[in-house]
Amino acid sequence: MPYLEIHDLTVSYEKNKPTLERFSLHVEQGELLSLLGPSGCGKTTTLRSVAGFIKPDAGQILINDRDYTRLPPNQRDIGLVFQSYALFPHLTVFHNVAFGLRMRRIPKDEVYSRVANALKMVGLEAFADRRPAQLSGGQQQRVALARATVIEPQVLLLDEPLSNLDAGLRVEMRQEIRRLQQQLGITTLYVTHDQVEAMSISDRVVVMNQGEIEQIGRPESIFAAPETVFVADFMGFDNHFTAVVESVRDSKLTVNWGGNPIELRWHSKFGSPQSGARAEIFFRADNASLLAGREASGLAGQVILHTFHGNELQYLVETEVGELSIKQDSASERFAPGEAVTVQAQTQKWIAILEDREQNA
Repeated sequence: MPYLEIHDLTVSYEKNKPTLERFSLHVEQGELLSLLGPSGCGKTTTLRSVAGFIKPDAGQILINDRDYTRLPPNQRDIGLVFQSYALFPHLTVFHNVAFGLRMRRIPKDEVYSRVANALKMVGLEAFADRRPAQLSGGQQQRVALARATVIEPQVLLLDEPLSNLDAGLRVEMRQEIRRLQQQLGITTLYVTHDQVEAMSISDRVVVMNQGEIEQIGRPESIFAAPETVFVADFMGFDNHFTAVVESVRDSKLTVNWGGNPIELRWHSKFGSPQSGARAEIFFRADNASLLAGREASGLAGQVILHTFHGNELQYLVETEVGELSIKQDSASERFAPGEAVTVQAQTQKWIAILEDREQNA
């Protein structure tokens, strides 16, 4: 049964221009669900509405069957972790973490016990007397996590919590947040624009675009099986070209690839595709390979450039369907700019998406 429920939420910053319109979402108890999308897609508006910082025009927000829609933020049993940490610079780590408990008039002995446990969970028990300016960015974010969780909230909200950290710290803090969330079993709504972050930390991912849900599912399905052109582009499918459907059989359709038929799995929101319909074909750079010269079994191309990426070489190849990005093991045969090659498809990880309502019915 859903624990956090958002029903038909409508939020407008400008008259007649809703950022969210009849937006609905359910989060299960103990689940970490990420809202993923570009700036302006509505993910932070959703989170701030749940937090009570935005008053919706319409709709309802329920947590554990209690209506939170009109409650002020200070009456919502919610933990918040912000992008900027939002720590009190004049207070010690201990007193930053204790702040929410004292606002709730928790007895002094219990405050000390709960703060000590919270700091131990995030590995900062030795830093209790320091002030935020004496901590690293990662340590400050741990303090913010301890402060948000020490109150034992109904729901934990995290708004781009790692965007101010460098790459190494982001990986470390992703693991820390996931460990802590699973240890405490807190229902969590996590906002990010970083695909890797969402994939690595979430039970489910919601990909948002212009205030609507494009796709929702487990990270593995979002990564491997995008259902719309927007999701495929956003999830980093390097290569995209348009093809005409030649035939359809069960879960596969056939298109032409360099004069040869190839079968691909497909997705359409408008029913089964028909022969002659246009399909948008997506594949990642490591889902194809290069052979020297011209081969009848693939697509003819010419190398434009190549770049070295440690264990991989990435090639940009000009073909009849446009420029394609192909990755190969750096120990394999190398190709120079201007060299003729053949691109061979590895279609088991390719996806065909059909979004033309009129052609696919």
